[in-house]
Amino acid sequence: MVLYIRVGGEANAKLFGELDSLADIVGYESFSSSWVYRLNPAKVSHHSLEKVVSFLTKELGLHIPAKTLYFLRKVCAEPFHLYIELDNGILIIHPQKANMVVPLISDDIVSYSIHLKAYVAKAKDLHTVLKYAEEQGLKVKLSFDLNYKASFTTSFTANLDSCLENAYKLWKESGYRGVIIHPVPERRRLVALKAIHELGVKTVILVPTVEHVKNWYKDLVKTLKIPEELVGVYGAGVKRLGEVTIMTYDIAARLIPKLSSFFGFVIADECEIAVRKMYRSVLTSLTAPYRLGLTSHQYAYSNPQALYPRLIGPVLFNASLNELFEKGCVPRFRVLRVYVRLSDEEYEEWRRLMKRYEEFCKSALPNVKESRKRLRMLLELTSRDDKAREALRARLKAREVVLAFEKKIRAVARLLELFSDEQIVVFSRYEDFVREFSRKLIVPAILPEIPDDERRAYMKMFNGGIIRILATSTFLEEYIEAPQPPVAIVVSGVVPDEKYTKRVAQMIVPRKREALLIEVLTARPCKVKCSFSRLEKALSGVTM
Repeated sequence: MVLYIRVGGEANAKLFGELDSLADIVGYESFSSSWVYRLNPAKVSHHSLEKVVSFLTKELGLHIPAKTLYFLRKVCAEPFHLYIELDNGILIIHPQKANMVVPLISDDIVSYSIHLKAYVAKAKDLHTVLKYAEEQGLKVKLSFDLNYKASFTTSFTANLDSCLENAYKLWKESGYRGVIIHPVPERRRLVALKAIHELGVKTVILVPTVEHVKNWYKDLVKTLKIPEELVGVYGAGVKRLGEVTIMTYDIAARLIPKLSSFFGFVIADECEIAVRKMYRSVLTSLTAPYRLGLTSHQYAYSNPQALYPRLIGPVLFNASLNELFEKGCVPRFRVLRVYVRLSDEEYEEWRRLMKRYEEFCKSALPNVKESRKRLRMLLELTSRDDKAREALRARLKAREVVLAFEKKIRAVARLLELFSDEQIVVFSRYEDFVREFSRKLIVPAILPEIPDDERRAYMKMFNGGIIRILATSTFLEEYIEAPQPPVAIVVSGVVPDEKYTKRVAQMIVPRKREALLIEVLTARPCKVKCSFSRLEKALSGVTM
């Protein structure tokens, strides 16, 4: 509660000493020819209530409302040096003496707001301010409650592997602040669940999508044994606040400033999103001293790692899938390759078509060497050049020949026979292959145009064992209940698509036993011999 005082010029000159001992000057109000002061609770606390009331009523002739009088009585009960208010994620700091906050200004923690005519800081820096005050022997009074302790109890029985135990230890040693980069979502969530269990404070979990909300909700109820009615949810049409609350970033951006001091622990899932410009205010508006960021992105766009230390904490644990394999923290999977061969006629047709395409590009775009740029410029020419259109058709036909979809469908069908007792997901970045494969083998397919409810239905049926084979042209994103088959088949072109295969491997990383990833590629005539016999031989030592 702030009380503003207006004093005429003559009274200001006469009473300036007394005013300065109780209030901070805001400025001169020309239309009323008055000086405006704001009562400073930290200054007031060093005077008796009687003196303050007497000065305000007798010297200044002010009427003090009952609510203000009650506030003054509380303030004068015990002297303090800093009074801190919290307004929509902003700390407003009233020091007894201005020099008390100078070191915080030097450290860019506190600044002076011309608009508010007061010292301000972000809510995230509350505990930095409190620690500084304690070190300087300054007493602090807050205008808001700060009670992070949770009323519920949890039960955590899951086991963390050695890598996750190390990550958790590093996080604790870093003051319960920091970012953990781990490629397997459900495994890295265990670190957060253990933290919720051990800290025992009110917690907010920030997530990108409704699917994330569902996964976290299930983990909180199943792994931590928190009663369903105590888990708060904001998303998917639900608006319920709990001592552990899951909310999407979009909702948090609107809601969190009103709950700045409620949560003591904030978990930012997919934390590279949390530090985007549109969502940073969520983290800066929270007073929560405990912070944990989770992500699988080794090198995210816009270099958000530079923002992690001041918003969440430093990157403490950064493990790639290969590193986890090497350390034995994640079961390995095997990668095998199956080749389908072009016939001599197909290979010659491909060479003829590509020659036509290359010759046109050399004549029309002689200085363009980069293949993607050359194709983009060729597409621009097709609107006005018949030869450009012919060259493009030749390239598309060559692509169709070399991808050998018909042969690859037969190869995948053979693989499905070899693994007739296993659940299998067939991945390919080529949508036309997935459509044709799905149509010919009558296999459910997840494509970009598939509605979310149908997509989820396929996932549920696959995970429940109702369907054995699933095909997809899209990445089954981490936040979805992605299938975890023992066998995955990746259909590529002539050379392995390493980036795509790596993403697939990350999604199917085995949980309990060794998984198998088979790449189906195109080979030139006589480049490889019949590869299925080699595959069967390679599989002879694999226990599925």
